[in-house]
Amino acid sequence: MQLPTIHTNGTAREVLIDALCQANLALEQAYSALKETAPNGRDYYLQEATAFQLAVAEHNSRLRQINAVKDEIEAMALVISES
Repeated sequence: MQLPTIHTNGTAREVLIDALCQANLALEQAYSALKETAPNGRDYYLQEATAFQLAVAEHNSRLRQINAVKDEIEAMALVISES
């Protein structure tokens, strides 16, 4: 992960941390909204037998991707705050 160098001619540490915290909050909201779209078996029973399981796996993958970005942003904020 390439992190910025905090220095007097660059973006202030507080500004970077605030922006990362705002991004993290937005990802938390996106995660919550995406959870509401979880597949319902009744929406897939007319399809092939594995359709619902595939939809669940895809849904969980999307949730994991949001969590991965969220974790990366949290790690960035931590390193920046400690530098």
